[in-house]
Amino acid sequence: MISNYKIFKIIAITMGIIIFFWLFWDLVKGYKKVDSNYTEANSNFLNKKYSKALNLYKKVYSEEPENLYALEGQARSLMRMKNYSQAEKTFNLVLKKNKNFLPALTNIAILYDTVGEYNKALYFYRKAINQDDRITKGMSFFKRFLKNIHFKPSNIQERLLYLEKQLKLKDNKGIFNNKEIDSLQPDYQM
Repeated sequence: MISNYKIFKIIAITMGIIIFFWLFWDLVKGYKKVDSNYTEANSNFLNKKYSKALNLYKKVYSEEPENLYALEGQARSLMRMKNYSQAEKTFNLVLKKNKNFLPALTNIAILYDTVGEYNKALYFYRKAINQDDRITKGMSFFKRFLKNIHFKPSNIQERLLYLEKQLKLKDNKGIFNNKEIDSLQPDYQM
């Protein structure tokens, strides 16, 4: 007669094998290869080749209209090319498709901050922070190391507090930007 221990052992091993193959099948079935154009667009963006990045983001978005990262990449490229009105329209299109898309919420706040629309910037900074407070942590040392950033950039929370403080100053004496520091500030990326 087979003992209870052996029966449970056989059942456990069988279940383990079934679960392993099920997870493997799910991984293979659900695997979606990242478009090489998207990877190249990100690379061009990081290398400050914004026009080329914009064209690649457009190509990816035309092939994958559900890819909000490609559309948001277009908006960031336009913003870096100083085409602020088109960047704003593109960010708003992303937010129309998904009102809680964190990269768009954060980067449209940065856009409004850049063009001097500080109340709109505050609104979107707050909305982004309320949605996911992890963005208040800023860029980690490892990410800064990989991107060759030699300083600790301010995070969204710090910028929000700074803007609020400057807006409270009397007689419009607030200092809202520092061109040298602001030009070094990276965009928010997930």
